[in-house]
This record gives sequence, structure tokens and C-alpha cells, in this order.
Amino acid sequence: AWPTSPPTMPTMRRFSRNRASCLVVIAAGVSLLACSRAFAVPSLVGSSGSGQFLHESATPLAGAPRRSSTAAAAVQQMTAAPASAADVPALWRLALEGLVGLGAIGGALYAAVGQSVALRGVAGLAGLYVICSLNEYIVHRYYQHLGLNRTPISRWFRRVFNLQPMKSSGHVEHHAETLDDMSLDQKPDPILDSDPFRGTAFSWSISAGMTMEIALQSYPFLVFLCGWTWKAATIGLFGAMLLHAAVWQTLHPNMHELPDPPISYGVPGWSLAWLRKTRYFRFLYANHEGHHRVPGAHGNYNVCFPLADHVFGTYAGYVPAKEKASA
Repeated sequence: AWPTSPPTMPTMRRFSRNRASCLVVIAAGVSLLACSRAFAVPSLVGSSGSGQFLHESATPLAGAPRRSSTAAAAVQQMTAAPASAADVPALWRLALEGLVGLGAIGGALYAAVGQSVALRGVAGLAGLYVICSLNEYIVHRYYQHLGLNRTPISRWFRRVFNLQPMKSSGHVEHHAETLDDMSLDQKPDPILDSDPFRGTAFSWSISAGMTMEIALQSYPFLVFLCGWTWKAATIGLFGAMLLHAAVWQTLHPNMHELPDPPISYGVPGWSLAWLRKTRYFRFLYANHEGHHRVPGAHGNYNVCFPLADHVFGTYAGYVPAKEKASA
């Protein structure tokens, strides 16, 4: 028997909610600790580290000239360029830290609005990441690298309807002028010369088109499958696209020694500049270096949201520069 009157249901709910809040605080602390390791600037190590690669026979593009070692070292100090494979954080650690952060968000939602909303929120955010990663992969591989032209269905359509192959949007030309050390050997090119960032950055119009592309997939998933409101789905969509553009603009032009895109051009490149020397950006930088160095650029198609490369078996891992690979 209760010594006093038994607790009422509202009292039990408050007790449960308070306990959940304590768990959320603990989870948030763990998440912050994990993220602090992901976003901490590491000390440079020697170049004696060894890396494990999916394609161990992959070699950099032959014949690409390189800067002097002094110039390369100066660039490395300004960017997230890893000195060796040992400087690149393990992907599983970054993935684990991301899952811890997602769990902390779910815990906060549970404490604030209940279990149902928390589950739908976590499922929606995870699904939105998957949608963005798959689209980044497909667009990069089949549109920017003209992979669609090599598919059987594309060849059939061209043969039956007498169609011309899809032409380059400028990305193939971007690869042609990128040297092994990621600097650009700029030569006159009609497509690239019209763009001040030579195909390395997204203008506002390109970002708008990408947002429409993701919206056609994210709204049905978030609203009809996850039960999000249209307002919440819109906030999630624009938040994801803004994050993707900010990471791309901060990473891509800078690693090719181009200036940060201003806000008049697109999402500004300085928006996440404070993350350039962190472990997270070191992984992205090394991942995209590998994309430029593997034969035919066939690998590491994900740039900002890693996942699809691992699903489709095209993750090439860390690929050292030619001079390091031959050392």
C-alpha cells in the first residue's frame, strides 16, 4: 500500500519525462565528446603510415606535372590535405559518431514531444541522408562523368531513336585540367572559361535545381511514409541542401586552389571554413583526392555525404599522390 496517495498519471508522466531528459543530457554529452574528436584538428604525422585500399592496384593519372615540395607543403597548411593515410580518420569512427549524434537528436525529441515523434524524426533524418547520398552518387557518376552514355538502355535509346550521346556539362573538362596534386593546369576551354570557379562550385541556379530534384523524392518519403508535416519536411529539405552546398563550396574550390565562392555566386565558401583542418574535412579531402587519382575517375563518387560508394562497391579509399605511391 502507498503510504500516501498513489502517484497520478500526470505525475508518472513527468517522472518519466524527467528521467528521459537526464538520459538526453548524458547522450548529448557523449555525442559532443564524439563530435569533438571528429572535428578536432589533429597533429600531422609522418608519411610512413600505410593505408588499406579497396583497389590496391589503382595508380594516379600518368604524366600529371606536380608542384615543388615547398609549394605543396604550403598548400597543405591552408587546406585539409592529409599528409598520409594515417592522417585520414577511419570511416567507421565518423559513421559511429554520426549515429551517436542522430541518437542524441532522437532522445531530445523523445523528451520534448514523445516517442512517436522521436521515431519518425530519426527515421526521416536518416532517410534524408540516404536520399542525398544516392543522388550525389548517381548525378556524379552518370551525369557529370557521362556514365549514362555507357549503359545498355542509353545505347538502345540512341540506336532506336537516333539520339546523340549526352554531352559534358564541364565536369569532364574539370578532371582533364586537374593535376595529381589537385592544382589546376588552366588552359582555354569554352565551358570552363565561362565559369569563374571552373566547374568546382554550385551557383544559386544549380543549387535551386538540385533542391527541386531532392524535393521530388524527400517530400513523399518524409510526409507520407514518416508522417512529417509539410512544414517540417520543408525545413528538413532546405536544411539538408544548405548543409550539402556549404560543405561542397567550402571543400571543392579550396582544394583546387580557387577562391571561396561569394554569396553573390552561391552558398558562400567561407561558411564552413573553420572546419577545413578538422578530421571530418580530412576524410572528405582524401576521399575526393582518390576520386581524381583512380584510373578513369571511377571511384569515390560521393563528395559530401559518404554512403553510396560503399553500397555499390566503388569506394577506392585513400589513394596517395604519384610521388608517394612510387616512393
